[in-house]
Amino acid sequence: MAALPGEASCPVCREYFRDPVSIHCGHHFCRSCIERCWEWPTGGFACPRCRDTAPERSLRPSRELARVLEIARRLSRGEALGVGGEEEEEEEEDGEEGCRRHREPLEVFCKEDGALLCAICRESRAHRAHTVLPVPEAAREFKEQIQARLQTLKDGRDKLLALREAEMRRNWEYLENTEAERQRILAHFQGLRLSLEELSRHLLARLGHLQGHIGRVQEERVTSLTQEISRLDARVQELEEKCEQPARTFLQDISGTLSSLGKEILQLPPSPLLELEKRIHRFREENILLEETLRSFQDVLVFELPEKMTVTLDPSTAHPQLLVAPDGSSVSWESAPDPPGDEPEPEPGPGPGPGTDPSVLGREGVTAGRRCWDVQVAPEGSWALGGLCQGQFWALTSLERIPLFPSRAPSRVRVALDYERGQVAFFDAEQRSLIFAFPAASFKGRSVRPWFLVWGEGSRITLCP
Repeated sequence: MAALPGEASCPVCREYFRDPVSIHCGHHFCRSCIERCWEWPTGGFACPRCRDTAPERSLRPSRELARVLEIARRLSRGEALGVGGEEEEEEEEDGEEGCRRHREPLEVFCKEDGALLCAICRESRAHRAHTVLPVPEAAREFKEQIQARLQTLKDGRDKLLALREAEMRRNWEYLENTEAERQRILAHFQGLRLSLEELSRHLLARLGHLQGHIGRVQEERVTSLTQEISRLDARVQELEEKCEQPARTFLQDISGTLSSLGKEILQLPPSPLLELEKRIHRFREENILLEETLRSFQDVLVFELPEKMTVTLDPSTAHPQLLVAPDGSSVSWESAPDPPGDEPEPEPGPGPGPGTDPSVLGREGVTAGRRCWDVQVAPEGSWALGGLCQGQFWALTSLERIPLFPSRAPSRVRVALDYERGQVAFFDAEQRSLIFAFPAASFKGRSVRPWFLVWGEGSRITLCP
């Protein structure tokens, strides 16, 4: 058997074929092995060896290969029995033809040697002291043992079958639940999209009506002013012609002319601008709450969309006065040792200077996509992720420090990075509220690493899992 080529072994179990069969591509497998491989086909029936796929299952028994393997097994057993002394030769036997040495039927079974014996072999020195049983009794005894073990195996198999069925049902339930959740999300956001589109159309329609009203008012106002201007033009022309008349003609009915001039009133129509300004102001005020709601919704999207990444601190990048935890999960300010003599310890300045920042970098870099990480911050000392410095919150931009006035001091901060858009934003992770978003920048394909600064007594940063 050891000399048989690799083709006599099943490619699945790597053992010699048991009940060999061939499939559509011509390769051979144990029947049980290929049936297990094809138990749950997903896209046709693929050969485990060459991956050739057939639309239908095809198993053809390989009787010739089975006979060849059986002959090889018998030869192997015969060689093993033939390598021994006289005592082993006495035990050569064939279950069907009887004892090969004495040509007597095999009537008893030696429990010590596990061999079938004839009556003459039973009385030989090799087996005289051994326990022997009649063949039917020995077969019954071993069958009982095998049946007990077989029942245990069947019970185990039944439990596994039941477990497989239960897990398959649960998996299908999970798949159905995830699909239902998928449909719910699609429906929810489809409804939200339609609502936003409807709201947009409604606001634009209201704004269109307001624009139309402004246009009509403007047209009416211009028409009214034009009419008044035309009346005044006619009156001016009339008076100018009156003044060009000869003296006697001019003085005729001069009292009537003066009387009419005294009654002349500039007829200015009321201005609609104040009313229009009020309507525009009301429209803008009504939209302020909506704009704040949409802005909060956008902040939630920026908070939720990035993929959470695990960040560990790189001790090799840490400032000498920083203490990084062995697992890279936290960093704290380590007080400097007391100076010798009576010299007082120098007071900290207003903040870390350029090139001397007590900071540390994360090991992980980001080169694409949306990522975020959460940081637990201590209320003491100063820390920076773009954060607390000397009791005041600042956004540490490249040009200047921008003061921030959050509603509460955050204890857990989320840093969100959108690499492609070049955006970095900071959130109060517990309230999911935006603290500050930096202007968009270009990372130019370089790896962006998290940066942390701690400075001052009691200052500490802990990375959240």
